Amino acid sequence: MNKPRKRPPKRIAVIDPERCFGAFACSICQAACPVEDCIVEEPDVYGRMVCAVRIDKCIGCGLCVTLGNPTAPQPRDFGCPPDYDAIDMQDYTDVVEVLEAELGDAAQTAAAEQPA
Repeated sequence: MNKPRKRPPKRIAVIDPERCFGAFACSICQAACPVEDCIVEEPDVYGRMVCAVRIDKCIGCGLCVTLGNPTAPQPRDFGCPPDYDAIDMQDYTDVVEVLEAELGDAAQTAAAEQPA
């Protein structure tokens, strides 16, 4: 499935990079996700390749969410292993607000570092 979303979902998957075992070692979330290129590999702060959800692609199905996690919208037999517990569903608007604040802070820092 690789069609554009008609509207943002109410909730989206969020992966904690500190708990993700690594994109090349696991990738169960990528296999569970029905949306092409929604869960991608990217380096974390330590340079490890971990999985990350693209908020512009996530449809909020919750198929990747950690097994047994109460934020999952439905029970299923496949998803992030419970011993990793790396994926939660969170409110879409909350995630967007956090990302916008981080981008704003990064832009202010970059502007302050520019020579006058």
